[in-house]
Amino acid sequence: MKQALTTRLVSFVGQKGGVGKSSLARLLSVGAARAGSKVLLADFDLDQLTCVEWNAARLRHNLDPEIEVRPFKSLKKLRKTEETFDLIVADTRGLADDLTKDVAEESSVVFLPTGTSGDDLRPTLALARRLAKQGADGKLSFILSKTGRSERQIAAATKMIEDQGYSILATHWALRDGLQSEFDMGGVGLESRNHYLRDIADNMGKALIERAFNG
Repeated sequence: MKQALTTRLVSFVGQKGGVGKSSLARLLSVGAARAGSKVLLADFDLDQLTCVEWNAARLRHNLDPEIEVRPFKSLKKLRKTEETFDLIVADTRGLADDLTKDVAEESSVVFLPTGTSGDDLRPTLALARRLAKQGADGKLSFILSKTGRSERQIAAATKMIEDQGYSILATHWALRDGLQSEFDMGGVGLESRNHYLRDIADNMGKALIERAFNG
């Protein structure tokens, strides 16, 4: 019999890399910590460890708040975490596998970031259908990520997702070069001196927090 996690767990999953999954997991972690929650960011991608390396940069640049980031190779290891957290944010591997399924099944909310192109939407929708059949139905929430300035593309992608019966965040994660620079420095955009970048990160962070705790 599985030992269930007592802390609220939310996960970011995807069928392909490059859609902002890890960036959004970090943004939620920092946003929730800023709001007063005790947060653990669990990095399940042991081949990349992008969240662990990002946190090392965050520590080097003395950014607050400090985030607890740890690598995990299995859900069983995560269940053995002794500390009490208000929120655990799981960043899964870029290519969905059995571990992704297990994490999604135990999560309260499963975020699926996707670009607006068919190349991104088709595999993400296919993954959503598989996860729904495996017990994650009702937990899934799409995020349009790395969006450009085309309202037509955003509207078309939104319609495709909603026509399949899935929910989608109203806030989009915009593709901006300055945001990538912020992440390279260990930030998430909330620390930026550029108010435009801060606004993008703040709006998305609030939407993620609302869904994570109330979804």
